[in-house]
Amino acid sequence: MDSIVTAFHWTPAVALALAVCLGVGGLIHWTTKQSRFPGKASFVGTHLASLWWMLAAAAELAALPPSVKMFFAAMAWPGIVLMPSLWALFLYQYTRSDYRPLHRGVLWRLSLAPVCFWLLALTNPWHHGFYTHASAPINADWGAAINYHHGPLFYLAAVYVYCVMLASIAMLIKAIKQTRSLYRNHFLAMSVVTLIPWVANIGYVFFDLTLFGFDPTPFTFAFSLSAFIWLIQQARLFDAVPLARHLLLEALPDPVLVIDRRQRLIDANPAALALSQPTEQWQAQPLAELPTLGSRLAELLHATPKEQQQTLELPDQRFYETRILALHSEAGSLSAPIGQMIYLRDISHQHLAQRQLTEALQLSEQRLDTISQLHKELQAQAIRDPLTGLYNRRFLDEFFIRELARAKREHVHLALAMIDLDHFKSLNDRYGHQAGDDVLAFTAHFLSSELRESDGIFRIGGEEFLVILPGLNATQARERLSYVGRVFSQESISTGKHLLQASFSAGLAAYPEQGETLEALIAHADTALYRAKALGRNRAEA
Repeated sequence: MDSIVTAFHWTPAVALALAVCLGVGGLIHWTTKQSRFPGKASFVGTHLASLWWMLAAAAELAALPPSVKMFFAAMAWPGIVLMPSLWALFLYQYTRSDYRPLHRGVLWRLSLAPVCFWLLALTNPWHHGFYTHASAPINADWGAAINYHHGPLFYLAAVYVYCVMLASIAMLIKAIKQTRSLYRNHFLAMSVVTLIPWVANIGYVFFDLTLFGFDPTPFTFAFSLSAFIWLIQQARLFDAVPLARHLLLEALPDPVLVIDRRQRLIDANPAALALSQPTEQWQAQPLAELPTLGSRLAELLHATPKEQQQTLELPDQRFYETRILALHSEAGSLSAPIGQMIYLRDISHQHLAQRQLTEALQLSEQRLDTISQLHKELQAQAIRDPLTGLYNRRFLDEFFIRELARAKREHVHLALAMIDLDHFKSLNDRYGHQAGDDVLAFTAHFLSSELRESDGIFRIGGEEFLVILPGLNATQARERLSYVGRVFSQESISTGKHLLQASFSAGLAAYPEQGETLEALIAHADTALYRAKALGRNRAEA
């Protein structure tokens, strides 16, 4: 124990590193308690990776033996490589308002490079590809910092990390170009947070810039931590802005405004700005101070939901229908409110006639769609048996002609089976017609699930069914229906008050051996069905 204790010492640099660790840990804990926001999991993961890096850096600073220092330098690599990857993923999700959870496949792919570089760093004493033989303490003092001479594997890892960070910067630049005002301020601040640690890292890698004789990059997390606390608490980084971003389409002709919980104006589309003509510093000001619209809209916010949906008249004889939508951090009635979106629909008199015509045309289209849907439903009802949902005789000829043509064209067999439930009349007499209907419906569902999608199943009357099996000859069809029949006879059928069992017999015929017309095949299948009945039922005969 004494040797372990004496292998470490405490310095101001170690204390600073541990303080940053505590701060990052507190930020992680606080973030996990917050409502859902885009990229929450990757944001937390980024700071977990930075916490790993900082803990390894603190251990390296506190360690005295050079071998222990180099061990903790190697231990930092999972955090060094994983942190920019998760940060890039967070920016991708945040700038796109993507709330989807991270899949395991994404996490595995993100972890591949960090794990590989970690293993290479841990095995450095064998190959010296990360830190060369020249890496040694800067002086003879016990606990002196290590002067690392970097090998090719170190620069390979650096190239990977810098490529990921360049991708992050590219995403932020794109987001800055596509957004305005407060969004742009968010993304500019995030750009600074992204750049500062890596500027320090570039200074360390290429210009030997150090702090306490150590890589300064982890210590810049103190600045990043402070910046994030400010962005989250003061600039409301994870508040209404990301959620409403996609709702404010530049081309939307109607005015749209977004406010936060304090009724401060967060964003507005060009139509709203043109209507109200605010000052240049309009963002984050109270809604009531917005020219033209502000005071009237502020009054509406305190009205009941029904009163909020009223016509807003402006001095220039323009009329707007208002709608106020609450924004929540999560879907559901128990989610936390984060702001409101105000939508204004122009219903001024000069456009009213055109709007009424559009609504009339939309109503006509809806009616045509309804008529078309009813027609389709009537067509389906005409060829479907209402009890079982199977095709009836009306569709049998069309289906058979189509499958027969394909069998001739492709030179394959076509089987037809007549199926009849055994002792169905006795079941009806004993348990009633409702029980018989339940057995018929169950039989139809069972056949549909056990036979192929390409097979045609028809109810042709009473307890009789007809099945067309494309591509099968009589022997194959008999084997298939024999198996289906055995399984069916073991099923329990619930008919309300009773739990019944039933079986069926089947007779088969095949094209071209037994004929080339539907009538001929049905006649042969009927004969085979009588044979199956005579031989004891619950069987298939060809």
